[in-house]
Amino acid sequence: MSEAAFSLLRWTARIAALLVAGIFVFFVAAEFINPHSGPPTKLREWVGIALMVLTVVGMLLAWKWELAGACVSLLSLAAFCILVPMNRYDYVIGVAAAPGVLFLCDWMVRHFRAAPTGN
Repeated sequence: MSEAAFSLLRWTARIAALLVAGIFVFFVAAEFINPHSGPPTKLREWVGIALMVLTVVGMLLAWKWELAGACVSLLSLAAFCILVPMNRYDYVIGVAAAPGVLFLCDWMVRHFRAAPTGN
């Protein structure tokens, strides 16, 4: 894989993370400006909010630490899916998982690429 391909993978992950984080911030801001529903009342709702914030923070941490950020993002998203059941939102979860998967692929490709041999 060429350096250009490595760079493309890394920047695709970074741009995807910014897009997902931006959309999340947009929804949170819109909910504060014009609330669609009342404030969270159940523990499950608060846990879901905390896990989504952790998912987005993990994406942004992955800019510096690809493996740690990707793992935080994907594990918190998996916990969100288990604890907060959602109907017919598989594509939303897939979009939210995309940056973490891309950062994980970036780390794996860079970490496991064959070192040049000097024979």
